[in-house]
Amino acid sequence: MTRRILDGDLSGALRMGHERLEQAEGGADPGRERAVLGQLLGRAMLACGREEEAEELFQRQLKVYESVSRHMVRWHGSLDQGALMLHLNRPARALECFNAVANERQAPADVRVEAMAAAAVAMHRSGDCRAALQALDVARELSDSLADGRVGQLVDCIALELSVLQRERAGESLGDHALCAMYRDSTGEFVAHDVLHQQLGAAAGAFDVEAPLVALRLRHLQRLLAKDCVGATAAAHVNEGLSWLRERRITGMETQARVEAALMLIGRGAMQAAGDVLAQLTFNEQQVHRSRYAVELQYCLARLHQHHGRHLDALRLYRLHTQHAVQALMNNVQGKTPHFLQMAAEEGQGDAARMRLPLRYRRAYQYVMDHLNDENLSVRQTAAHVGVTERALQLAFRAHLGMTPAELIRTRRMERIHGDLRECGGTEGVLEVASRWGIKNRSTLVHNYRQQFDETPMQTLHGNLDARASEQ
Repeated sequence: MTRRILDGDLSGALRMGHERLEQAEGGADPGRERAVLGQLLGRAMLACGREEEAEELFQRQLKVYESVSRHMVRWHGSLDQGALMLHLNRPARALECFNAVANERQAPADVRVEAMAAAAVAMHRSGDCRAALQALDVARELSDSLADGRVGQLVDCIALELSVLQRERAGESLGDHALCAMYRDSTGEFVAHDVLHQQLGAAAGAFDVEAPLVALRLRHLQRLLAKDCVGATAAAHVNEGLSWLRERRITGMETQARVEAALMLIGRGAMQAAGDVLAQLTFNEQQVHRSRYAVELQYCLARLHQHHGRHLDALRLYRLHTQHAVQALMNNVQGKTPHFLQMAAEEGQGDAARMRLPLRYRRAYQYVMDHLNDENLSVRQTAAHVGVTERALQLAFRAHLGMTPAELIRTRRMERIHGDLRECGGTEGVLEVASRWGIKNRSTLVHNYRQQFDETPMQTLHGNLDARASEQ
């Protein structure tokens, strides 16, 4: 069943799921088996737009969870309810459900990772991009404790997806959208365009065989992000992605994909294409106002009316858009930092420089910090560890830290050596101290040290000894 979902065959997954749920009754551990199957089946139902069936299944699942343990009722029941709320585009309600799981240290690591990643999506939809990426960072760190490394890769993919959506919605061309403005205000930093484009391609390649559905989503975003994706080209890429969803009857994802694409097209001035994408969602204005995506649809229609010179209709719809947006903001989750993020901050998972980097490159930064004492530490080795090219690593570090990875390695090593020389009290030689941090060449040490501190290592050491002597 999981294989069919990852291949994008959700209809087949639904048929198989129903059959296996019945077969699980006679299994060795029917409760636990039915719990896992029910969760997968419910998520597939949501993706196919069968919300009522999914909600009924989630209700039945509570009894299944109870037969395993009462903890499972609380944790997995909350995940199911959160998934439903997220599908219905109620991010504040969804976040409450996911936080109930993510905040509990006694919950299994894989369950907490799922809750944190889903909470990140909910926060992002509410405009709190900074907290969303921080949540994914915590989830990624926790995923390192799991045996299945694919979990961490999927968290990275979610981070890439959210970064693309943030970049598209934070542009000046959508500056009059009441909620898109929050994407600019929540953080002043974006992943460099070329770096993000390259990351999407690399991540898609990694999932081509194991999870074609994930790879397709990443490649769709990569095509939309391309600099030449404007006008007819943008419309063609959007329609290709929508056709793929329609052919597989993944209607639960199609509506969101249409809204997402329409905002991107409007942001790039492709009004005709945006109108075509939204046609089946906006042919009835009353349907627009009742939609779970009313805020976005009203905005898009207002922009389209304005483009066609229907200014009164545009003003009326924009007024409704702002009213709905204010109501959404009142229910928003901004300012309510989840407890698991507070715990992560208290445990020191937030080096200021590291947190400025995109999610994948934070792992590269941490790898550098953990291996400063390795004289063989290199940019190539660091890039290979996180699965990116050396060029991508260079671009990301330069864009977000103002220095290359090699400069970071050199700077941090000199800082460690400087600190140790000030503390050693003359019991060790300069080269002995430096070798602890991967530096064994005296001329390299003196040159880099003088460049950073405007003095030699020996001057630091003697100055420290003189200061101690005067104190005595």
